[in-house]
Amino acid sequence: MSNIEEIEVVETSQKRWHWDWLWRIFLRPRQVFDQIAQTEVSTWILPVLFLTVVSLGVVLATGPVRTQELLARPVEPPPDFQYWSPEMQQEYMENAQPDPSPALIYVLPAVGAVVKVWLSWVILAALVHLVLTLAGGRGSRVTEFSVVAWSLMPLAVRELVHLVAVLSTQHSIQNPGLSGFIQAETGGGAVFLASLLSFVDLYLVWQVVLLVLGAKRTSGLSTGKTVISVLVAVVLLLVLQALPGFIGAQLSGLQTGGFFLF
Repeated sequence: MSNIEEIEVVETSQKRWHWDWLWRIFLRPRQVFDQIAQTEVSTWILPVLFLTVVSLGVVLATGPVRTQELLARPVEPPPDFQYWSPEMQQEYMENAQPDPSPALIYVLPAVGAVVKVWLSWVILAALVHLVLTLAGGRGSRVTEFSVVAWSLMPLAVRELVHLVAVLSTQHSIQNPGLSGFIQAETGGGAVFLASLLSFVDLYLVWQVVLLVLGAKRTSGLSTGKTVISVLVAVVLLLVLQALPGFIGAQLSGLQTGGFFLF
């Protein structure tokens, strides 16, 4: 290797921001993960920030649709509403009218989007690193956290596809992922399964493929061990993601969906 090539390798291994990886991760993922395995510093901040910006953009762009749906939602009176006095009925209906305030339409969803991206990434990265280490992997925490971060890029595509779907139909997405195949009204187990399957789609499969490609290069494990380790970490995350949706469904009319991103 010439001196110029050695200098280029050293400079690449010290860079934290690789803007070209934003498109190369889709076209040449193996090359990206090979470089991550040779990089001495963490490179996770760019993909996580990119997904955060995309998620915030979706929240901002779909705000008017959420406002329309909130205003169109009928007010359901309590069971003994017919026995109330006219004055009490009128007061209840006035207080029960939806309030599409900016805090409800934009601020809270934006905060939730940021928390989803960062917390989901941290949990998945920690799980992947732990499972790979237990399986005998030799990868460092820095490289494996970066691998998980770059595997998030298919989820940015998912967010953009959801944005196009919401804007074209003027309706929020109901029963995301595979949750539509489950009749949640049949019981608690079905509600939990529907909540879990709401995160399962082609973009999750795409992410798992990227995780396997990256983890194999950073951990040094065989393909079989890498696949099993990644699947264990992803399934554990899906279970954690499904719990908030399951609890919320039990408390508010069997509605599926979870708190985290993927």
